[in-house]
Amino acid sequence: MLLDPRALVLFAANALLLHLSLMVNSALSGWALYLLLAGPMVVLPALYLRHRAYFVTTLLSGLWVDAALPANFGSFTLSFLLAGAVISHLRIRFRAEHNYHPVLLAHGVNAFLLLMLTLTEAHGQYHSAAFWQHVGLTLLLSHLLLLLVAPWFFDLQRALLELCGLDSEPDDFPA
Repeated sequence: MLLDPRALVLFAANALLLHLSLMVNSALSGWALYLLLAGPMVVLPALYLRHRAYFVTTLLSGLWVDAALPANFGSFTLSFLLAGAVISHLRIRFRAEHNYHPVLLAHGVNAFLLLMLTLTEAHGQYHSAAFWQHVGLTLLLSHLLLLLVAPWFFDLQRALLELCGLDSEPDDFPA
């Protein structure tokens, strides 16, 4: 098959997570708070799919996030592809069947994405203590909410795969 159908299901789940996080951020805008919850979008495609399907899912998800968020276009796409490539390369070391390793990976990817966003968008703000306090608060709040969201999201992705009659287990590793 040209493309694994699981890639489309995982992309649809990523679009749902992005939509929900945008709704939460819209509600928090009055307090000048922002949550970045994009880390889980990369993890299961990189752990479950072969390289071509993972690449398509991650590329489409990154483009979708780039179109929705006010950042330099391509920054999330490249960050998603880089983080996903590292996870995919090292996926033999992680257990994807349970949520422990994927949640840890989601936290790592989320911190990486926030670091990349900070480095690419905050030119001229690096000397401000208030800026770093806001980045720290964003990081803390995002990771606290991610403790709840990531396990739910991974279970949702697995449930969607089972609901669609697709294999909800990771692909075998190449010999």
